[in-house]
Amino acid sequence: MVTIKLIKEMKRYLIASFCLLTANLVFAQKPNYESRTRLSDSVNVKEDESAAMLSSDGKAIYFVRSFFSGNNGGSGGKQDIYYSTKKANNEWTSAKNIGLPLNDEFHNAICGISRDARKLYLNSIKTGKDKSIPGIAVSSKLGQGWGPTSALTSYEFPAKGFFQAFVSPEEDYIIVSFEGPETKGLEDLYVMKKDASGKFSDPIHLGASINTAGFETSPIVSNDGKTLYFTSNGLGGLGDGDVFKSTRLDDSWTSWSTPENLGSRINTIGFDGSFSVDDAGNAIYISGEGASGAGDIYTISMIAPPPPPPVVAVEPTPPPVVETPKPKETDTFGQALFEFNSIVINPDSKQGLKFVVKKLSKNKNYRVQVEGHTDDKGSEEYNQKLSERRANSVKKFLIASGVKTSKIKIQGFGELNPIADNTTEDGCAKNRRVEVKYFVK
Repeated sequence: MVTIKLIKEMKRYLIASFCLLTANLVFAQKPNYESRTRLSDSVNVKEDESAAMLSSDGKAIYFVRSFFSGNNGGSGGKQDIYYSTKKANNEWTSAKNIGLPLNDEFHNAICGISRDARKLYLNSIKTGKDKSIPGIAVSSKLGQGWGPTSALTSYEFPAKGFFQAFVSPEEDYIIVSFEGPETKGLEDLYVMKKDASGKFSDPIHLGASINTAGFETSPIVSNDGKTLYFTSNGLGGLGDGDVFKSTRLDDSWTSWSTPENLGSRINTIGFDGSFSVDDAGNAIYISGEGASGAGDIYTISMIAPPPPPPVVAVEPTPPPVVETPKPKETDTFGQALFEFNSIVINPDSKQGLKFVVKKLSKNKNYRVQVEGHTDDKGSEEYNQKLSERRANSVKKFLIASGVKTSKIKIQGFGELNPIADNTTEDGCAKNRRVEVKYFVK
């Protein structure tokens, strides 16, 4: 049986191959999206929409209009913030100018929405009546409007180039796009992490996996805190700037999976960006269609992967066993944990699964049974299918690591076999698991 101590010792030797394997697995999992839909003229106008962001609950969109006569600065090229909310019939209300004090006659843009939607983060800091500088400001809900803005960080960003930021809903990190000290070409992506005292670090370069000699901009991180969507013209693609997706591999924020292009259902010959996903997996983004055309806001939904085919477990007829001692089929020598309602294996769990791979490669007689489990949140029918999908995720991981398909059986038990109390979050987390048990052929 694997101990925590043994797993920790293994990390030192497996971390390099683990990172490479994880990157390859993430890159192989192509996202699948429904056909995009342009939002109606209640949101999109003939002028330019940009810098769109969806609230976590998917009920509000904040975005920027440029060259629009309804802006505070008129149609002379300055930008104002607008918003629209989703009605009960899933239609969007007519977009409204967010007004003072967030909009004035200069450039204004949103770069973040707090989880409770009572704070908005802005893409510039006002330093006087007629002046603003690149940076991140914050405003809190005040009655039916918004309060005065204040600087969120003290870092002085250079005035050159194009500046764009993303503030996480919990305000614990910021992704910024600007020409910083380690920039490889045009704008690169950096992270600023908040420490225990509430102070943000100086920008940390996200590394060569993300940044190129072209521009990287429009950064938005999904609610899992690990999936980064951004626009680049330095990674190849279909047009002026394509949307890419990459997954953070550790807590350094400098190790990322190979960015993957989101494909022709999303990217066009124009500039595409601001890819924002709500908690339910619905997304919005900006598409320019033409090389220099005005941008519009589109919606798109991620298609859930089909359920795995039913697995018929066939018990082998065991021949006489020559090795001793013989492992019991009920012994668990590998385990994977999962987030709520997820089939993505937690990164730390993959270290333990590598031990399984090692044992199977050394003993040709070993076989494994992969058993999926869930907490009790949701219906029994849904949890049964979720447990089977989790077991199948571990099976795919083992196969990708070199284990033969014939060595693996899978079975889902849904919520039937908890090992901890489902009334606590800690207990639920322990029950969201896949156990790998083995027997000798």
